[in-house]
Amino acid sequence: MATLFVNNLTVIDFSYLHATRGMVGESWIVDLELTGELDHAGMVFDFGLIKKQIKAHIDECLDHKLAVPLESPALQQHQLEPSVHLIWHYPMGVIDMQAPSCSTAAIGAVKITRANVTEWLKEQLWKVLPDNVSHIQLTLRKEDLGTAPYYHYSHGLKKHDGNCQRIAHGHRSAIEIYENNTRSRYWEKMWADRWDDIYIGSKEDLQQTLQIEDIPHFVFAYTSTQGEFSLTIPEDHCYVIDTDTTVEFLAEHIAQTLSQEAPNRKFFVRAFEGVGKGAIASSGSTKKPFY
Repeated sequence: MATLFVNNLTVIDFSYLHATRGMVGESWIVDLELTGELDHAGMVFDFGLIKKQIKAHIDECLDHKLAVPLESPALQQHQLEPSVHLIWHYPMGVIDMQAPSCSTAAIGAVKITRANVTEWLKEQLWKVLPDNVSHIQLTLRKEDLGTAPYYHYSHGLKKHDGNCQRIAHGHRSAIEIYENNTRSRYWEKMWADRWDDIYIGSKEDLQQTLQIEDIPHFVFAYTSTQGEFSLTIPEDHCYVIDTDTTVEFLAEHIAQTLSQEAPNRKFFVRAFEGVGKGAIASSGSTKKPFY
């Protein structure tokens, strides 16, 4: 018997439904250990195949999807075929999503936690592992950001060719803001608070505003290559921008908004999209600060 490990196998960027927070964007780093008998090549499992097959299977199960806890009393409706239609009631209002069936991951639990998603993913992995593997150790962890500010956001990118076009997927993202070449925790925390558990939508996709139980809701909708998407979500949990919601546009939006809120100052923004990737924008100066 032998055990192999792969740290940082992938990052799962997704959103999930929470009984009080509503829709929450999240990013989990995946570490994997496999224990089993050695095969004819002296391996438990080929590292190249792990990176191709196992990573791909994990991504297919949850990445860029909306995780739905099927046993939660907040879930009022959940239709899977021929397309997804779910209705979620929580204290702030209602989330109503209609989307292609590939857009959600149904988890048999009262709430979404790393523990139950880990067990669910392990069940999915057994379907693609070779017979000589006898044990899986799967770790889902958040990026260690220390005391640095971060926010959870969800969005959809209708022009994207891949799975980013799904209307309800998200990220847990750090943010770095430099004011006059000095890092500013004040502005970072302000944006982290502003975009805490937020849905960031494009003005172009905002179809209407309606009242549900006397609470204003926004309705976003678009058609992309995977099909038709629509999302109704409380206005208080939305932030609408004039452009698409790519991280490049989000970084630019933050920089330009800062220049309006604090004129005559120079800002440099590093906005992350999940873990280890993102975009840079500046206002008032193109000079890059010293890190």
